[in-house]
Amino acid sequence: MSASGCDSLRRLISPYLDGELLGEDRAAFEAHVRGCVACAASLEQEHAVVRAVRESLPLYEAPDSLRRRVAELARLQESETAVAALRSQARARFSGRLLAGSVLAASVAALALAAAALVRTPQPAAPPRLAGAFASLAVDTHLRHARGQLPLEVRSEAPAEVSGFFEGRVPFHLALPDYPVGQGEQKPYRLVGGRLVAFEDDYAAYVAYQMNERPISLLVTSAERVRPQGGEAVAQGGLTFHIESVSGLKVITWSDKGLTYALASDLAVTGSRSCMVCHGSARERGKFEGL
Repeated sequence: MSASGCDSLRRLISPYLDGELLGEDRAAFEAHVRGCVACAASLEQEHAVVRAVRESLPLYEAPDSLRRRVAELARLQESETAVAALRSQARARFSGRLLAGSVLAASVAALALAAAALVRTPQPAAPPRLAGAFASLAVDTHLRHARGQLPLEVRSEAPAEVSGFFEGRVPFHLALPDYPVGQGEQKPYRLVGGRLVAFEDDYAAYVAYQMNERPISLLVTSAERVRPQGGEAVAQGGLTFHIESVSGLKVITWSDKGLTYALASDLAVTGSRSCMVCHGSARERGKFEGL
């Protein structure tokens, strides 16, 4: 393979190590590495870096859900211990005939109230709903691309060229819009390029934009595979947008015309401005002006 071919293969090392190459793409990559000493060395070098980073991380870190569950069990155990102590005191007083019948009845009533309080104690408020798998993937992909860890497979500001890259590579049709602007006007965003991202047992389309020199990430898949969920649901222009904050990023998910989108960014702008990357025409903007 030519030097330029090897360069193209080496750009796939990071996706390969992250398990994002699937099917024929993965087989072709592995076949090339087996026969190319230079690419095999590059793969081993990057793999060594990944191993070193992973080994430097803590071995165990309890998730927030487990911490909340342990705290809840501890509170429950304390309540059960208190009720058991009340029962023991009541039995001792009854057996020693230390209390008159009326006082004993009051103790039993207090015991019943304590038990009822245990059952009716308000549980901690449910944690915020976590992002769906698709929204989480959008955030992870955005962060990796922003850190330079996820190179684009096609770089172009032409929507037709980026759309053409995905044709036949994803199980759905994606046509990125190219909205005209008036004389003297500029688009508030700039298309940078795209790449494939492994999602479940197939690929999703990742499209990179920039607005105010900051990255905006758009992840696209078929609406038959993903239904947006979680976060705050906002109905606007015949669509339902799910807006949430994940890992410090604003994530907006929605479905339209057979596709499901997840838009992730760290921009301090309204959702309507971010959504202009997909709905930039005057007619389309009516779908999200209230976001």
